[in-house]
Amino acid sequence: MVLHIRSGIARILLPALAIAACARTSAPPAAEPGAAGGPAMRAGAGADAVPRRAILVSFDALNEARVRESLPPDAVPNFLALFDAGACAAHAVTAFPSVTAPSHAVLWTGAYGDVTGVTANRQLRLPQDQHTLLDGVSGFSAEVLGAEPLWITAARAGRTVMGHQVTQAPQTPGYPPASSRDEPAMQRRRAEAERALQGAGIYVVNGHNREIARHTVLTERTHPLRPASAWAGLEKASNGRVPPLETAWVVGNDSVFALFYGDSVYTHVRVSLTRDATAGVVAAAAPADTSDPRGRELARHFSEPLELEVDGGRAYLVVRLFELAPDGSRYMLYYPALNVIEGNRPEVAAAYDAAVRGWVAGGADVLFAAGAFGPPAWQGGDGTAEARLLETYEYLTRQYMRGSEWAWNELGVDLLLDYFPLADGVDHRFYGYVVREWPGYNDVVAEKVQELRRRAWLLVDLRLAHLRRLAASSPGAALFVTGDHGMRATWRVFRPNAALRDAGLLVLDDRGQVDLTRTRAISPNGYWVNINRTAWKGGIVPPEDEARVLAAAEAALLAVRDPAGQPVVTRVYRPDEHPELGIGGPAGGDLYFATAPGVRWSFEASGPAVSEAGIDAGHGFPPEEPDMWTAFCAEGAAFGRRRIGAVRTTAVAPTVAEWLGIPAPADAVGRSVLGELLGR
Repeated sequence: MVLHIRSGIARILLPALAIAACARTSAPPAAEPGAAGGPAMRAGAGADAVPRRAILVSFDALNEARVRESLPPDAVPNFLALFDAGACAAHAVTAFPSVTAPSHAVLWTGAYGDVTGVTANRQLRLPQDQHTLLDGVSGFSAEVLGAEPLWITAARAGRTVMGHQVTQAPQTPGYPPASSRDEPAMQRRRAEAERALQGAGIYVVNGHNREIARHTVLTERTHPLRPASAWAGLEKASNGRVPPLETAWVVGNDSVFALFYGDSVYTHVRVSLTRDATAGVVAAAAPADTSDPRGRELARHFSEPLELEVDGGRAYLVVRLFELAPDGSRYMLYYPALNVIEGNRPEVAAAYDAAVRGWVAGGADVLFAAGAFGPPAWQGGDGTAEARLLETYEYLTRQYMRGSEWAWNELGVDLLLDYFPLADGVDHRFYGYVVREWPGYNDVVAEKVQELRRRAWLLVDLRLAHLRRLAASSPGAALFVTGDHGMRATWRVFRPNAALRDAGLLVLDDRGQVDLTRTRAISPNGYWVNINRTAWKGGIVPPEDEARVLAAAEAALLAVRDPAGQPVVTRVYRPDEHPELGIGGPAGGDLYFATAPGVRWSFEASGPAVSEAGIDAGHGFPPEEPDMWTAFCAEGAAFGRRRIGAVRTTAVAPTVAEWLGIPAPADAVGRSVLGELLGR
């Protein structure tokens, strides 16, 4: 695969950044793929002869057993090569709940949620004395982070570092105080972190925080075409050929105009911010690409990007013309979601934008599920809908690759912290259909879904192959591969708040809303249960009653039974009894739980405590359960084929730090396993 990265991008940044980008000599050509599609990397002498560099990448929802057992080998050759020939832990135990935000905070800091303050995707807001148990905040936000991430550690140690689409970024960690009296100490930590983020040699970008438009499909039904008028230069698009047609829509605060044209039939669309037939970008109509993505350009039928100025940054519109009838009576025009890249400094975001020119957080799964691309194969479709969805995955993959390549080759950073979400997005929606334990399992449906998974995981594997080539191109570099959790199929829903309601511990008002003035225990997000103690604003449970309320909440959860009379909650966890899990803490829970196979949860307080539900796949379950495990592997000239024992993901940041010769992050509780991975 060839990625064309614009040269000289570093000139956009401040001189310090440009110097950092130019300080390295040009990287040697990427290694040719081996038999497995990635570089041949052997343990050997000379690994310490050049300065060490590292790539640490998290593949969302990476679980080795699921890769090996639920996917054909030809879909994931690079993962299998890594697992079989790299230096790998038996498995890695992540955060509890095993969800994306807290699990990534562990990777970046070397500590669990009781230290980092990142406890869930949606979590409690601190300080406790200023917020109730119903006040939530995103766990992906930097404001909840209360521990030093590796990008700040590296910068403070004088190493250049790029955080590429990392969580809890790019803003200064919030270091939220547990109570108001802790604010002075937290303010000092914020100031130290802010100084590091404003220094030279640290580049952090994140596009997840701001989305100005969702994935969208336009058709003749949603946006009818009409004869084009008032377009400058329209004669160049008509000139005696088929009369141009137009439509328009709004993206963010901008109007966008589309001009459909061709010779004897309609074949192209021009998309512009003005009615100018010589401006904007062009896409040619082409059916969904069903060819093997290996060895060709990804997303090759998408238009060039159209830049939109938005408050505080830029967004990039690209379009894909999947269908256009010769007479213009029918069309399908897709564009990916538009996200605004934020950077730790404005010039960092500007340089990333100039290099990558468009980034998206995920594929168009929601559009696919809604039927916007047509019916899926298991509902009578001919595979076109799946092929269209896969092209949205190609665009996602291509843009992530461009960002990684820019950071590694143009900036030449010592440490690249990277991420890729596609495996999680695919298996959330589709993995459940191929799990035979699901009561609704169907062989015909499973076969068709599995083909979609195979083709999607090919792209995940290509992303890994690209990172392997980048690492192999730089002497002294190591590639560290990990993840944040696994995946589990579910078809029932457990509602802990309904169980607490039935036990009289949670009270609803006349509108069906939680009444905290009468509620003693609540699950604020479905992951755990909190006592509504007086330490929280509006709390009603005094310290002397906390143990009794906690025992009652535990009994309420354990009493729930499924229709067959079997327990729905199979185990409970108290933070003081399981310090190894890093649960609890100021923003965490008082009681955690495990559920029976096939059971997920919801924070809904209405309805029954347990009910049947549609097929789904997810995570968040106890991280010591095998399907929630993730991986931790290292690859490079210094690493041979080796398996070490199981690790906790608190080991990841300290291990990478030791490889680079820098201290572990300031708040890390995990220890480095570099020696074990190297066979020392």
